[in-house]
Amino acid sequence: MYDKQTESLWSQIKGEAVTGPLTGTELEVLPSTLTTWKKWQKKYPDTQVLSFATGYKRDYSSDPYLDYYQQQSGFRSFFKLGPNEKEKELVVGIELDGQAKAYPLRKIKQAGRLNDRFAGRKLTIFFDATTDRLSLTDESGKPVEQMIVYWFVWKAIWPDTARY
Repeated sequence: MYDKQTESLWSQIKGEAVTGPLTGTELEVLPSTLTTWKKWQKKYPDTQVLSFATGYKRDYSSDPYLDYYQQQSGFRSFFKLGPNEKEKELVVGIELDGQAKAYPLRKIKQAGRLNDRFAGRKLTIFFDATTDRLSLTDESGKPVEQMIVYWFVWKAIWPDTARY
């Protein structure tokens, strides 16, 4: 992301400015859900969609990145894969006390709930298949910031990451 006002460049994964006068400034993390439009509409039937009248000639009825999602290799990926790893596998990434860990999203979805110990904390990851809601909390029930991202992207930012 690029900030035209300050000419700062932001790392979406790290959530901070990496160049420019705001270097080191952290973004506020907002909760989000990776879901289908059908599930979203079911849970939030009064949701309004932005207008298709954007001033740009573009077909908004189809996803222009569909081919990219379906490819198995990442964008100029350069790291060596481990057993059963795929570059574009979706993972849930967390960073606690300077340590990073990735949890394969498919494993979380299969289990519905995972318990783990990382960075001296007991963690619980819960996935609700009805709403696609994912929550990650510590032993006190406090939410732990997490993001869903491709494995090759997470690994590029956190090369020494642990993996569930």
